[in-house]
Amino acid sequence: GSGFASNREELFALVAPAFAHTSQVLVDKSLKGWKEIEYEVVRDAYGNCVTVCNMENLDPLGIHTGESIVVAPSQTLNDREYQLLRQTAIKVTQHLGIVGECNVQYALNPESEQYYIIEV
Repeated sequence: GSGFASNREELFALVAPAFAHTSQVLVDKSLKGWKEIEYEVVRDAYGNCVTVCNMENLDPLGIHTGESIVVAPSQTLNDREYQLLRQTAIKVTQHLGIVGECNVQYALNPESEQYYIIEV
């Protein structure tokens, strides 16, 4: 099973049943409420890159993309956020040596410029 805990007591109550079946649990930081942003990057064999578009899920992270409305281009990023994520998507594509299309998905904290790459 899975769930969310806001404090130590909630965490212990949540994982206690799991320890009846296993000696391990996986604990992740919750990114619930963060924006989900995607960039489509195309890179050729010579290393030239272009971002074809970027997209934004209207629902926050935690709602499956297949069950969310996605808009292109993104509607709520300011230019600084847009350029930061764009440059990172290009660097990821170049670093991995991808030739062709690459989709880079992010979780972006709406209160700061903190982000995580959640899928490439």
